[in-house]
Amino acid sequence: MVERTGLTVAEEAGGMRVGVASSGSSPLGEPLVDAATVAAFLGVDKTTVYRLAATTALPSIDVAPRVVRFRPQDVRDYVLRRTRKAVMRGRVQQLLRGSFDEDDSPERN
Repeated sequence: MVERTGLTVAEEAGGMRVGVASSGSSPLGEPLVDAATVAAFLGVDKTTVYRLAATTALPSIDVAPRVVRFRPQDVRDYVLRRTRKAVMRGRVQQLLRGSFDEDDSPERN
């Protein structure tokens, strides 16, 4: 498990899980995180986080005037939405699907 400024990344079967490093349980659920924490986790500048929040690409909560916080689940969902899926093409696609012709099959020695 790797910890990054309050957010953690843990490997699980089939992928990765992003969570909040907690020092205790809150009766309201996960604690909200600030823009600096989100920026550090995403590897971007705080200005980018505020821009994403302003365009509603990344949901945010206006706690008070000039105070914005983020739900860790919203950050995880944003990362999942923005994750590109690998696309199989050509020969790799044929081999993995098992749909290659006998003429195209690799020779065995």
